[in-house]
Amino acid sequence: MRIASRRPLASSTPFGGLLAYGLIAGLIVAVAAFVALRFAGGGSAPAAGRSSLTLADAFGLGGLRSMAPDGIADAPSPAVHNTIVTYYGSPRTPSMGILGQHAPDEAADLLAERAARFEALSGGTPVLPALHLVYAVAQPQAESDGLYLQYVDDRTVRQHIELARRRGFALILDLQIGHSNALAEVQKIAQYLQEPDVFVALDPEFALAGNVKPGDAIGSIDASDINAVQWYLAALTAQRHLPRKMLIVHQFQAEMITGAAAIERHDDVDLVIDMDGYGPADIKEAKYERYGAAPYAAFGGIKVFLQHDPDPLTEAQLMQLRPRPSLFIYQ
Repeated sequence: MRIASRRPLASSTPFGGLLAYGLIAGLIVAVAAFVALRFAGGGSAPAAGRSSLTLADAFGLGGLRSMAPDGIADAPSPAVHNTIVTYYGSPRTPSMGILGQHAPDEAADLLAERAARFEALSGGTPVLPALHLVYAVAQPQAESDGLYLQYVDDRTVRQHIELARRRGFALILDLQIGHSNALAEVQKIAQYLQEPDVFVALDPEFALAGNVKPGDAIGSIDASDINAVQWYLAALTAQRHLPRKMLIVHQFQAEMITGAAAIERHDDVDLVIDMDGYGPADIKEAKYERYGAAPYAAFGGIKVFLQHDPDPLTEAQLMQLRPRPSLFIYQ
């Protein structure tokens, strides 16, 4: 359904003159990354045989593997240079997915095993595992702010960032939007997005307005919402000298993204459209072609529901989808 009274968010888009600033910032990023690479570890040169820039090199993070193939010449990009495999959920709600069904380190172990199976099928493409934490969870009753959202506390988020870094993973924060709007919710996690290994996902299913409560209908966001978030992420990365951000948007019905043809392509944001529905494998493959491989999808993703798909797609089946998805989410 289409959300009533949803307005384009262009007026909220920050930082005028973004293009010129972005070019200058890009040069600064390259120089800073080069310095970090050259002098990490007490000024030693990169290890023999390693030509790619890792986030550990550039930002002093623990173990996160390369996001660019040829050193600093290319902006680090999660979706271009990796197959991304995530485990999804909320620590408070086991029914929402794997992250709520296991202790954090146990979930990380399971994710590492899954990622290894994808790596064996990837044909040499690096596999980047990610913890996919639902940060803003839609609620059937309104909180005092009227947004129908409940948020994960800062301590839990920081624990997941630390866990991801120990294991060489990334972190994705998922936003269910409720009666808020996409840009406003993304701005609330700005402190986390300033970390180079934290990305964001939007869930239009729970984006509703008026008297409609989350769960009573399928919600939607507009292309203007997605564009506003992309501009915000591009500006944030330029200001903070960060690698490219990944923005994931879930979709399993056409109406979940209104005006989809107007979605913009940003060279400095990896936009992934994730086919999010559950069902039989053949239906999911067809819906992936409709949404994950849509003309407005810069990159495609697909979600596997381990407890709701009657015949969950195997790693081999998933890797045979065309175009090959950049993102695989397990719930």
